[in-house]
Amino acid sequence: MSGPFSILPRLLAAALLAAGATLSAHAQQPARVATRVDSLRAARDGKPTFAPVVFTLANDKQMRGYVTSYDLFMTDKVLCYQAPPDQLPPPPVKELAIERLKTMQVEGHTLDALTSNGKPLKMLAENMTPAGTSKIYGYFITKANMYIPIPSPTFTTLIPVGSHEKYFWYVRPAGGELQEVPRSDKGFARLMAAAFADYPALGTRVRQQAPDAGFKNMPTLVREYQAHFAAK
Repeated sequence: MSGPFSILPRLLAAALLAAGATLSAHAQQPARVATRVDSLRAARDGKPTFAPVVFTLANDKQMRGYVTSYDLFMTDKVLCYQAPPDQLPPPPVKELAIERLKTMQVEGHTLDALTSNGKPLKMLAENMTPAGTSKIYGYFITKANMYIPIPSPTFTTLIPVGSHEKYFWYVRPAGGELQEVPRSDKGFARLMAAAFADYPALGTRVRQQAPDAGFKNMPTLVREYQAHFAAK
């Protein structure tokens, strides 16, 4: 081919070779090395404590990593690392959405990703009754008992005085769906009597709304239910 367009194939080939070389250079970039700033920060803060963790994803694939902190009830996401976080330079922290998970295993604890009617609740929690047939999950938040207003020339600041723990509970009766435990006496008695059906003595107390078998007694009831089956 001759004329003004005869150089076009050579130009395209040269451009493709240059692009390939650029991509290859990016792909072969070495991992970041530790800097003096990394060393100074490590000397100041000390080595982080961490624990290995195994995530089972919603598609049943497993992924291993490390966490520097966790709770037995977590919401929205888990912050983790793909490499031990005590190395230099420190590895980047990853955010793992809880809705992508099925379970999280760490230091002997197994946290389940809670779902209700197939819908993820974006919560991870440990089953507190592994010996029984019903699964019970609970958590609490600390709330102030009251606030004292402290006035100033421009605004008023509310200072919390005293605190209490407000509990929230979820239960999955054997063969049933996960439900939040109601606080009302009748709703609580109906749901939890069914959940404790495999421990008839406890289930009867709850159904009859005994003074020591209501929502406020849930921590004690959960321990009693678990102890009954763990002793067998």
